[in-house]
Amino acid sequence: MSRGNESTDADDDRSLESPRSPFDEDEFFRQLVANTSEGLLTIDAESTILFANPAIEEILGYSPDELIGRSKMELIPERLRAAHLAGLKKYLRTGEKHIDWSGIELPALHKGGHEVPVLVSLREHRLDGERLFTGLFRDLSEQKYREQRFEAVFNNTYQFTGLLELDGTLIEANETALSFAGVDREDIVGKPIWETFWFQSTEESRSTAREAVERARKGDFFRKEVRIRGAERTAIIDFSVRPVTDHQDDIRLLIPEGRDITDLKMREQHLQVLHRLLRHNLRNDLNVISGFAETLEESLEDDRHGAYAADIVSTTQKLIGTNETAKKLADATLGQNHSQRPIDLRRLLEDLTTELREEFPSSTVAITVVEDKLPTPVADCRLRTVLSELLENAIQHTDETEPVVEIVVTSTDETVEVGVLDDGPGIPESERTGIFNEEPVTQIDHGSGLGLWLAGLIVDDYGGSLEYESRSSGGCVTVSLPRDLEAGNADPCYSNN
Repeated sequence: MSRGNESTDADDDRSLESPRSPFDEDEFFRQLVANTSEGLLTIDAESTILFANPAIEEILGYSPDELIGRSKMELIPERLRAAHLAGLKKYLRTGEKHIDWSGIELPALHKGGHEVPVLVSLREHRLDGERLFTGLFRDLSEQKYREQRFEAVFNNTYQFTGLLELDGTLIEANETALSFAGVDREDIVGKPIWETFWFQSTEESRSTAREAVERARKGDFFRKEVRIRGAERTAIIDFSVRPVTDHQDDIRLLIPEGRDITDLKMREQHLQVLHRLLRHNLRNDLNVISGFAETLEESLEDDRHGAYAADIVSTTQKLIGTNETAKKLADATLGQNHSQRPIDLRRLLEDLTTELREEFPSSTVAITVVEDKLPTPVADCRLRTVLSELLENAIQHTDETEPVVEIVVTSTDETVEVGVLDDGPGIPESERTGIFNEEPVTQIDHGSGLGLWLAGLIVDDYGGSLEYESRSSGGCVTVSLPRDLEAGNADPCYSNN
């Protein structure tokens, strides 16, 4: 048998296959156009609408039947119609496009009378020799709303805010930053941030800006105080740069921010100077007064005068104690960088109760834990000062000769609560003002001691709270602190450092 008459298995297999149905391209494209979410309009050279798909109704409110046969000019705001018409006529005559047809942002008139921002892509094509133009419409309303919302937040915040490329090139700055420097966007956009007006005050400022970019582009959050230059003054800002990632966690942009803390830093410096002067001078003078008063008390034979001298000694000792509390207050709040971490509460409480029993041997201090394992708070070693102040306050401000203080520790899923209960008369209403409530402190309504103020300020810095409950036999001060959920190594905080 000749080769031409030979058949193969493959030929036999193909002969068994069903013939493939012809592909109906017209029907496919009709369905494609009908089901797309973007609007389609086709017009002729006279601007008459020849075709509209169903999606146009979602964007402009008109059904396709309402549009076909009408002029496209009815969809263009009146103020723009002349320019559109002139541009189309010029193109038909010369072939020169007056705008980029690949994507035009413009307003279109909705059937309801309002304008809709749309992105239009135009294409010219011919059918039976007729010149036609088809536009693909995309509704930009939601995008524009998000942009306006972002711009409102970006430009109306009191902080200095910007956007950077990964190499540190500034691509945007908000109105607050521009106004402070007295510059226009064009003056600074496109420059590395360390070469912009703000960072020209010192070489240290420029170096800090470079370091911030290098750290942030590697994925780190950078934060540091830095002095920057303004049109009328320099300022100390809390400066930070953080990376912005996309859905794949790739870093795309950097966001620099700055909060003006000049007044805050000045007040802090003034308070530190005032604190040093007052503490040194006041302590020395009080020690002198106390020494003379003790000498008088010992040498005076008149009981009445001796009692006066004893009162002077007692009062000066109280003032010296207040001065030491003021030192703790300043150390806890001024110019310190306290790193919060898990605290070993059991060891801290045991250490404190041992010290208190030695200092106040007639007192009873007991620890009660309302669960199997003592929870771990997140704080720092200032917590020792807080609990010491509350325990000493509970022991000292009682009419009992043998005061009893109980420490009760409880917890929730997110907090650790340490309650200090005493059997004394309780904390007077005047001493609670501004500490356990939101009432304003005035010349009449205020506390006389600093210990509770100190405890409240420290606890507030932890993100916790201080509460007081008056009871029939005494009172209870409760310290609420954030709880450590990772159960890592805890610091016993044996000393205030």
